[in-house]
Amino acid sequence: MTLALRTAVMTLALVGASVGVRAQDALFAPPTRIDGSRSNDVVSGEPLRVAWSCGVSSPGQPVVGRFGLFPPPPAEGSAPSTHGYECVAPVDEKSPPDDKSKGKKEAALPPVEQHPHCIDPRACETAVDTGDFSADAFFAPYDGCGEVGVYNGKYEVPTQRPLVEWGMPFYGPGPWAIGSEVIGPTNLVVPKFYVYGDYRAGLAQNDLVNDEQTVLAHRLNLELDYWFTSTERVHGFLGPFQKDARFMRVVDGEYIEELDFFQAETDTLFFEGDLGQMLGGIEGRYASFDMPITFGLVPLVFQNGIWMQDAIVGGAVTLPAKNSPLFDWSNFDVTFFGGIDRISSGAFGFDEDAAALVGATTFIEARGGYFELGYGFVEDQENGGRSYHNLGVSYTRRYANLVSNSVRAIVNAGQDPHDGQRTADGVLLLIENTFLTKNPYNVMPYFNVFAGFDTPQPLARAGAFGGVLFNTGILFQSDLLTGYPTLDATGNNTYGAAIGVDLLSPAFDQQLILEMAALKTMSIASNRVAAGDQVGVGARWQKKLSTATLIRADAMVGMLDNSDDISGVRCEYRWKF
Repeated sequence: MTLALRTAVMTLALVGASVGVRAQDALFAPPTRIDGSRSNDVVSGEPLRVAWSCGVSSPGQPVVGRFGLFPPPPAEGSAPSTHGYECVAPVDEKSPPDDKSKGKKEAALPPVEQHPHCIDPRACETAVDTGDFSADAFFAPYDGCGEVGVYNGKYEVPTQRPLVEWGMPFYGPGPWAIGSEVIGPTNLVVPKFYVYGDYRAGLAQNDLVNDEQTVLAHRLNLELDYWFTSTERVHGFLGPFQKDARFMRVVDGEYIEELDFFQAETDTLFFEGDLGQMLGGIEGRYASFDMPITFGLVPLVFQNGIWMQDAIVGGAVTLPAKNSPLFDWSNFDVTFFGGIDRISSGAFGFDEDAAALVGATTFIEARGGYFELGYGFVEDQENGGRSYHNLGVSYTRRYANLVSNSVRAIVNAGQDPHDGQRTADGVLLLIENTFLTKNPYNVMPYFNVFAGFDTPQPLARAGAFGGVLFNTGILFQSDLLTGYPTLDATGNNTYGAAIGVDLLSPAFDQQLILEMAALKTMSIASNRVAAGDQVGVGARWQKKLSTATLIRADAMVGMLDNSDDISGVRCEYRWKF
């Protein structure tokens, strides 16, 4: 240590000691009276106001800069204080006895020692003010209704239970018994079986291109769900009143039975689970990764059902919840899939035994929105040269808090049929816009446009779900029950738009959609489905009747060039269970 540094340290130590002595002297000086004088005596009849400040450091714990290097010693004749010094209130030895002691011989009081009052030099006296104390608590009369509404009137929402609910309830109180460890201690077996779905009945008056009919039809959709564990299950869908895209109905007074309890073209049956959870249970450890898998007669829905919506014999595996700092992707997943049978595609005339496919799709959150990218190769198993590549791309985001926009494209390429007639060739472009209003949840104007060049096809789409433009507007969307008419929804050498408004009631128990749509044709008539240009207007109204039932009504009129006009009106009752 240099001479200058040693000199500075000694100087600081002497100054600190001096300051500590002066502070100690001031602290233990006689208390100050109201008139400013000091005294060591308590004068009878003259109250002494003292501002208490006890809470100094304990003995043996020096506080540098406040009381010097060591705390002050306790007052003479008293026990050491845990605060370093004694603070004793003045006691009046001549205090009168209370009422209970009157008439009794007064007991001799022990002598009381007087000590000087301790005043922190930083404290100052102040007069008592009633405003220093808050008012007493106010307890209103008990209000039972107010107690019920303690959560701002919120209440448990009644919901519909599954039609069949065996084993652990779908929703219910706990706790429940510990499951079986038959497939591992970390993947407990808790069996449960549910049956749920809906029943629909509709009445329609349809004026089609070449026919006019009154239709009363109904359908029953049954979802059968058997769970082994929390992540593994077998699921099936049954439509017993359905064959292909036709439903049990009465047409112009004629009963048509479409009874089929299981049909591979329309129903599903598959297993799904998490490979990480299953391996973890077998090995007796917690899952180190997540990898959902499925196989069987599997329904696959990609890109909002526009690129693919079909049940195929095959399987799929997903790599979920990934991220990429390199590409600045906050979240993405990748799904690989393949099918060997039951592929529904207009490229094969909806012959579900003619094709097989393999592909991959990904969902990427990035650039303020999200991308959906999918690729599939469809192979012609009948060696007709109809194999082709199918690419689906979309990007969705909100702009300027004004419009929610989705841009989609489906590209088909590589088909070389032996007969020279391409059935999957070209591009379909879709742009969907929903505008934000002052009531964004109740008033939603929309404007959607499309353009289809040549013969674009979705990767796989069951005929029962209608055309690829089914989400473009209600005038392109069939009711999947009564054969309700629509404008041409194939996107085959046509372009057009749908403009409308979607209105929801403040209580969200009613919906009204009003829409106008039009399409123009391209190329020659033999290269497209639509005979000519088409224009239509339509409306849809829905109202909730209960937590499980609703009623819906639709109406539309379509003006078609080079063809008869079409129209339809329908009403439907739906029960969900």
